[in-house]
Formats: sequence, structure tokens, C-alpha cells
Amino acid sequence: MVDQPKIGVVLPYSESFGILKSGAVALCARDFASHSRFRDSITIIGGGPCEYSDVRYLRIEDWRRWWMRGRKAYARAVAHVALEEGFAVLEIQNRPSVVEEIRRRLPRIKLALHLHNDPQTMAGSRSAADRARLLRQVDAVYCVSEFIRGRFLQGIRDEADKTILVYNGVAANLPTAPKERIIAFVGRVIPVKGVAELVRAFALAAPDLPEWRLVIAGVDAEGLLSGPRAPLVREREVLAAQLTLMGQVSHAEAMALFARAEIAVVPSLWQEPLSRSAIEALASGCALIATRVGGLAEVAAGAGEIVDASDIAAFAVALRRIATDEPLRARLQEQGRGKAREVFDIQRVTAVLDAARARLLAVP
Repeated sequence: MVDQPKIGVVLPYSESFGILKSGAVALCARDFASHSRFRDSITIIGGGPCEYSDVRYLRIEDWRRWWMRGRKAYARAVAHVALEEGFAVLEIQNRPSVVEEIRRRLPRIKLALHLHNDPQTMAGSRSAADRARLLRQVDAVYCVSEFIRGRFLQGIRDEADKTILVYNGVAANLPTAPKERIIAFVGRVIPVKGVAELVRAFALAAPDLPEWRLVIAGVDAEGLLSGPRAPLVREREVLAAQLTLMGQVSHAEAMALFARAEIAVVPSLWQEPLSRSAIEALASGCALIATRVGGLAEVAAGAGEIVDASDIAAFAVALRRIATDEPLRARLQEQGRGKAREVFDIQRVTAVLDAARARLLAVP
């Protein structure tokens, strides 16, 4: 039996990969590795510890150099590891800024860039000239949404068809539980996520929804909801027992919340690249309420209720309508499950990624 060529998946050096706290990029890399037909040949590479035992992981240690910028030092260390391990393909996760150094040191390796965020906001790909140079240096660019692909190609041409849409996926064997009168938010509690708008809208709707609770799972590092001087302290007092703040949770705890929630809300104000939490909410049978921003619009299209989070009164009306209209809520839940199954199933999206890998490796 001939061994498959080796694939290295390179995480950003600061990416968390722990049970309680994992970055979205690391979770996606783990999902793709776990379900890939190349699974036995994939090694995930990072600068921090990994607490998951179901993937092959290689931690790069002692790579920092006081006389060198972090990204260059990390790129040098990755290139050294790639030579030692004999990788045929390196997939750089979300860091355009390390591509040039790795390509310079590994001119013959097949190199892919996996974009999880807007390339026009990241070092190494902000300008059209940057992105044109990247396209020459890599063999493939995986984009998590059409929105991200459009942002990468703005002002440049992809004549070699190197850019490939690869949605993030979700496993079919998610936890299940009896649904409860819960409206769930999962994510960082920061202004651009629309959490303040959600709390204000629910405070308006709550008097008509006495059986419902808003449950927010996510670290509130900026004190938006927690603490005596929080901007939303009045809304917290009004809602009382109808508002639950879980704080930072593990991915498993977040999925358990979605399993119990009737409704999930992703009210982002910024241009979401895709929104993993929205996909997981759909797959968990939640009726999704979301904003039409970035790649989030691709997730919600045909499967969720679209709101303008800045219009608090209209936002409250949408919450009230979906909470009280059981047939509508059931229809949204079924549409969400269907879209998750047909578009975002992890086996389906991993097959797309594996097909791209096979082309790079020149294998059937």
C-alpha cells in the first residue's frame, strides 16, 4: 500500500486550541481533518497547545526571535518543520502575511491559503496588488463564502481558477434535547456582534413573552453586560430572570445550548465572513434570526428571518412574532435543518476541500 502524500494545516500562531477555548479557525481545521479522506496524512501545526486527541497535531516551540517580527519567525519555523516532515501540501490558515516567506523558503511545495476572514482587513492582502501577488505565490485559495471570495478578487483576475468556495461545515451527529423557550446567542459579547441591540430588542418584546429567556453564551471581556457600570444595566434589571449570562463556554456547552434553544439570533453589525454559530444553530434545529451582512447572509438566505439589528423596534417585533407564531417557528426550524444538511454538512464540504487537495497532489 502506497502512503498518501502528507498535508500540513498551519494555524495562526496565536490560535487557541483548547477544550474550553478554541478559535473558530482551529475548530474548522479540526473538523476538516477529522472528516477528510486524507485524514491519516494530515497534521495540524500551531504555536500553542492542543487539547484534542482526535487529530494529529504538531506544536512549534521556541520559534520566536527577538530580532525578527513574529510572522516572519513563525513562517521560518513552519518552513523548517515542513521540510523535516516532508509535506507535499501546506494549507496556511487565514494568515496571508506568512505566505511570501514560506514560498521563498519552499519554492516547490504546493501552497494553499485558506481565508476565514475578509482579506482586505489582513496584513499581506489589503491592496489589490497584495492579493495579485498572493495569487501568483499560491496554488489555491480556499474561501469560506462567496463574500470572502469576492473581497479577495476585488480588483484582480483569477485566470487560473485558483479561488475555491469551501464553506465551513457541521457534523450531522449533533447533541439533541427537548426544545425549551430559549432565545440563544453564542459568541463574543462585543459591540460589533450586535449583542446590545439584541438585549434592547428582547427587553421591548419580553413583557409579551413571559415564558421565554434570552441566554447569552460568550466571554464579556469588555463588560458590555456584566458589572455595575455596564451600559445595559437597566435592561438587565428589567429582564431579571429572563436574561441568563453563561459567560465563556466550551464548544460542547455551546452546542448543548443550541440543542435546547427554540430560536438562535446572530445579529452581527459587521461583515461576518460566514458565521459558524449560525450554521450550528441551523443544524441544531433553531429558528434563525440574523442580519444581512457579509457571508452571514449566505447562511440565512432561505432558512432564517432577516432583521435590521439597528432598528430596535422592528427587531423586537421579529422576536415577538417568531416566539409566538409556532407554525412559523417550526417552518424556520425545518428549513434550517434542511439547509444545514444540504449545504453545510461536514461530509459534503470536506469533499469539496478534498477534491481541491487531490488536484494539488495530482491523485485520483
